[in-house]
Amino acid sequence: MVPQPANHHRAKILHEPSLSFILFFFLSFQLILSWLGGIGPAVLGFASNITASQVVELTNQERNQEGLSSLMVNEKLNEVAREKAADMFAFNYWAHVSPSGRDPWSFFKGADYDYVYAGENLARDFTDSESVVKAWMNSPTHRDNILNKNYSEIGLAVVNGTLKGVETTLVVQVLGSPAKGNLLAKVVPPVRASLGESNWVANNNSPKISPFWLTKTVVIFILGMILGALLVDLLFVSQKRVIRLSGKNWAHLVFIGTLFLVTLLTTQGAIL
Repeated sequence: MVPQPANHHRAKILHEPSLSFILFFFLSFQLILSWLGGIGPAVLGFASNITASQVVELTNQERNQEGLSSLMVNEKLNEVAREKAADMFAFNYWAHVSPSGRDPWSFFKGADYDYVYAGENLARDFTDSESVVKAWMNSPTHRDNILNKNYSEIGLAVVNGTLKGVETTLVVQVLGSPAKGNLLAKVVPPVRASLGESNWVANNNSPKISPFWLTKTVVIFILGMILGALLVDLLFVSQKRVIRLSGKNWAHLVFIGTLFLVTLLTTQGAIL
């Protein structure tokens, strides 16, 4: 690790054989991870301990903190949410409106839910219920939807499936206020797409292993070692005034440091 005459005044981890080994290790790790993910969800899956009841509870907690009443679960709205999730999987899309032009409100009508107000929040690829609700609350438009005082009922669906070739978990939250008398129905438009916190999610019956976070941890560890070696190398060269014909330490340091920060800040998951 420490530069010395035996390693030509450069840490061994920075030599080509060591870097080649690290690259080989990482590629092998990724291949094994992909293979394990392909042999069955009992080893590595893509659903998590997200539950509809937890999302409802956390949603109501956010409302209560703002002095709003809790939303009551309505089975028709649960059906709306399940049908919307099934439709996205069946027709392979991730949007409020399907490729055929079917909007969220058609699902309300299909479940025979007459509303005065109605809204929809979507999420995918999250690890737990807390992450889902936190992502929604961090988005101004989703937050407004959750904290809309006009809503009185809620429906939730947490469904696993394959979307655009990727195994994932969809969370569909629908909000509504049932029509009474001859009140004119009003629709709260679905919020625009925005990025949420990222996490892969593992199957309910599988260990809570996240391929995304596992890979991220390994990459951070490897880049951290190389970054540390470069820093030690740079200090050694400066203190000992070693002259090298090659080796742009500052350029390498900036490059690896940038990769490290990008990896550290990388997230996965989305809300609509």
